[in-house]
Amino acid sequence: MNLFTHLPSKDWGAQADGTYLNPVLWSDYNNPFFLQHEDDFYMVSASHHFMGMPVLHSRDLVNWKIIARIYSSLDYDAKYNHPGQGYQQGSWAPSLAYHDGKFIVHCGNSVDGLFASTASDIKGPWEPVRLIHKANHWEDPCPFWDDDGQAYLIHSGFGPSPLVIHKMSSNGMHILDEGFTIRETYPSVHNPFILKRYGYYYIFGMGHGQHDIRGEYVYRSKSIYGPFEERRILTAGGEGCSPGGGGWAELPDGSCWFIHHVGFAGYGRVPFLEPAGWSNAWPWIGKVDAENEPGAVVGRCAVPFARSTPRTPVLNELDDFNSVSLNLAWRWNHNPASALWSLTDRPGYLRLKADTLEKGAGEDGLHQKVPAEDDSILFARNVLSQLILGNSCTGTTLVDISKMEDGQRAGLCYFNKSYAWIGVIQENGIRSLAVYAKSGGKLVKRAGPEVSGQKHLYLRGTAKHGIGALYYSFEGESFVQLMADIVFRTEWFEHL
Repeated sequence: MNLFTHLPSKDWGAQADGTYLNPVLWSDYNNPFFLQHEDDFYMVSASHHFMGMPVLHSRDLVNWKIIARIYSSLDYDAKYNHPGQGYQQGSWAPSLAYHDGKFIVHCGNSVDGLFASTASDIKGPWEPVRLIHKANHWEDPCPFWDDDGQAYLIHSGFGPSPLVIHKMSSNGMHILDEGFTIRETYPSVHNPFILKRYGYYYIFGMGHGQHDIRGEYVYRSKSIYGPFEERRILTAGGEGCSPGGGGWAELPDGSCWFIHHVGFAGYGRVPFLEPAGWSNAWPWIGKVDAENEPGAVVGRCAVPFARSTPRTPVLNELDDFNSVSLNLAWRWNHNPASALWSLTDRPGYLRLKADTLEKGAGEDGLHQKVPAEDDSILFARNVLSQLILGNSCTGTTLVDISKMEDGQRAGLCYFNKSYAWIGVIQENGIRSLAVYAKSGGKLVKRAGPEVSGQKHLYLRGTAKHGIGALYYSFEGESFVQLMADIVFRTEWFEHL
């Protein structure tokens, strides 16, 4: 592979008139959590079975750019070495904090438990991820250090579960007790985080409240263990688990800001930025029409800083692979098999080496079976992916197929539980284009032309309004569509 371009639409983020459009980041950076540190803002989000969790940086809360990955592999469990064995597991909703001179990430999932990593520099190197507490059905861990130095960890659980707080070691690496249940299930609160203001502890979290009304809630008490008063401060918007995520910024001008995700059909859960503030010792978020009423998500808003400029790219839109390390936008579908790829074997190219498919069935993060399949890209090693970016975008790659051998496949794909790929298949010395698409358990195969005489091919995928199409070209100018109307589904918590 010699070239990859990823060109997103412009209908989101910072605009030329001093406003921004939500989402500020039109991509499935779901469960975002951001940290205000000095004059900078840093955000992490879930990456699930993809390697690994991103760190994004902003100076203005509107323009974000990937600057690091917390890890490149999860080595505490061998299942992550194998495609299909840990899908939908890995990192769920993370939190990011700064304490005692170190950045610390806490994360977990419903299968593994709680894991953490630390770094002195946000760009890394990050310490290898450690599984610090084995547990079932934990979700959304977030630390809090009180004024007296006591550290706590709050978390929710998988499905209908209580909200629990634990005492924690000061370095954030050890749970010290069995936990105290702050709130029983009716139903769960997710993405909790704690602020202390005005003599109160405030627990923010996405939930349904006592009357099963979805939104962002806040729970207020003079004691960290309650009892708590409850107030809904933001209506949900979107679909699915909205408005999850969190993080609170307080700027020198007194303004406050909150980031959360909103579920978009066909795109996943995308980050929104909301104006926020305080009134009568209660927080408010979004567009508030009346005192003590929940806010609504904003569509367009004035930027937080005058220095905000029209949207800067979250990733390098052109990758010519002329580097010794991968662009940070790329993610593997399992712990990468290092012997099967290279940027140095042939400078200016990404070399992907074929290998046999994983043969064993797996289990996903919802404890559902992932049955083994013959000739399924879900079990292919070293699938390299980027998140779809924008309401519409186009990804194009140039592939050298001249060294392919019988039984091999190479191409471009939309990768999820429902998938579609366009590529070259070689059988009996003949190379041919093909499309494989699977959705709702049904696999469709479509044959393309023979390409045995070609050394290079351009392959293209487009995404617009949640619908994809796949194309090929011999010269990179005119493209032939081989499959259209590919409906994107948000499955395994991800959308690519």
